[in-house]
Formats: sequence, structure tokens, C-alpha cells
Amino acid sequence: QPQDRMRFTALLLLAICIVHVANSELIQCGKWTTKTVTVGQNTNSGFNTNKGTRRCSVLFKIGPGCEVMKMFCRRFFLPNRDDYRCRDRKGDVMQVKTDGEKPRVYCNHRKPTPDFPVMSTRSLKATVKMARPYKKYPNRGATCFVSCDQS
Repeated sequence: QPQDRMRFTALLLLAICIVHVANSELIQCGKWTTKTVTVGQNTNSGFNTNKGTRRCSVLFKIGPGCEVMKMFCRRFFLPNRDDYRCRDRKGDVMQVKTDGEKPRVYCNHRKPTPDFPVMSTRSLKATVKMARPYKKYPNRGATCFVSCDQS
């Protein structure tokens, strides 16, 4: 009896892990990447830039069972000399466009956070533009996540 319970518990945990991995997709941005992702009720998705990324554009569309999606970033450093508007063309920038609004820009350490995420009811397009790779900032880049907001 105890062995059967342990097997059942192990199989249940394995099934939960498989379902969680199946509904999560972290896009690895290449040099020039364009992707479209549908965000459903149990979807956890996002993107991750690397040293060679020049432009990464991901369109997140709302899917069945989800009314509002949210985006926030964990690892985020996109160096730009214009700290306020991120308009230095030689610097790195992330633009996020939601529904019918003007794009919001983020750079340096200013980013969407779990406490203040970007919210959308239809679509959300995140575009990271990075200047040529240079040795001064080896840890630059962004890792951001999008999920259905169920609060």
C-alpha cells in the first residue's frame, strides 16, 4: 500500500511537470528573431536575448481562456546614454506596444516589474533592439516573461 501511494504521487508530480513545461515557452532570441506566441489560460512564455542578438521582436496574442496578459522582466540591462527617453540610437532599447497605445520604451535598468507589469487585453508586441556587441557591457540583455493574469 505505501509503495503504491508513493508511485502514484511520483506519477502525479511527473504529470504536473510535463503539463507545466508543455505550456511554457521561453524564446531564445538569435541575431534577428521574429516570433508570434498565443497566450492562453495556463501559458507561461517569454524571451531571452543573448550576446549576438541585434533585434528580437515577439508578438504575444491573447488566446482562449485568458482575458488579460501581463509582461515583466527579471534580468534586464540595456545600456543607453539617454536614461529618460532611451533615444540614443547607438544604445540598446526595448519597445513594448499594447493594443492601441503608443509604444513604451525601456532601457538601462528601467523595466516592467512584477509589481508594475505591462498589461494587455488583446496583443502585446515586445521589440528589443541592441547595438553591435561590445566588450564594455558583457552582461547586457533582457529576460522577460508573459503570462495570463488570473488575479
